[in-house]
Parts: sequence; C-alpha cells; structure tokens
Amino acid sequence: NIVGSLQSLIEETETSFEIDFSEIEFLKVNKFYLNSIFLNLITNSIKYAKPGIPPIISISSKKNETGSQIHFVDNGTGFDMGKSENRLFELHQKFTDHKDSKGIGLYLVKSYMNSLGGDIDVKSKTGVGTSFILSFKD
Repeated sequence: NIVGSLQSLIEETETSFEIDFSEIEFLKVNKFYLNSIFLNLITNSIKYAKPGIPPIISISSKKNETGSQIHFVDNGTGFDMGKSENRLFELHQKFTDHKDSKGIGLYLVKSYMNSLGGDIDVKSKTGVGTSFILSFKD
C-alpha cells in the first residue's frame, strides 16, 4: 500500500526495493500505526539518499524466539551514531540541513512502536546507509 501511494516519488528518484516477507505472514498490530511507520521509514530513505545515486531500500521479515522483526536497510547518506544516537527519536531533533527535515518522523515511529508494545533499533554509518530493526512481541 505504501509503495503504491508513493509511486510518483519512487519513479522520480528511481528508488528500487528488495522486499522479502517470507518469514512473517501476518502481524497483529494497529494497521494505521504500521502504515505510518512504513511511510516514515521509506520516505526518509528516499529523502536522505546519496546525491546522484538511486535509493535501494531492503525490507525483510525475521522470526526469532521472542517475536517478529521487520528490517529496513537503505544505501543513503547515513549519519554519525555517536553524535545522534541519544536524541534520534526525540521530537524536533534534526541531524541534517535538509530543507524538508522537521524532526517529527522518527519521533512518531518510536511512539507508534512503543504503543504497539514493540521496540526499534537503529544502526547507521555516514556515507554507507541506515538500518532500522522493528521488533514485535508475539
């Protein structure tokens, strides 16, 4: 659904996706929250792509002993975890001079994950990309 709603942006930026939901067939969570989480993470991956390099976004599912995980990985600009990690999910925190940055998206993602009883982890490296792991308890 999210990819369809962003189709013109995806085509304009030549974004490609690698999607594999083979390990998780269903997630019993609030659909609105999940759609908002996906929308924010996908649009961030596109917004913070490396100039001149089409974004590649990998979204995959993993099942483990405690529940289910969704992994989002991109090849974007990334960021310095040492400078940003403690404030990353706080409201109005910006780590770039990008004109569209408002510091709200990741705050919402974290809030929605908390409301769903889940958690979010992030790893990023400047110039390499960013990885988010959404963990849901079964």
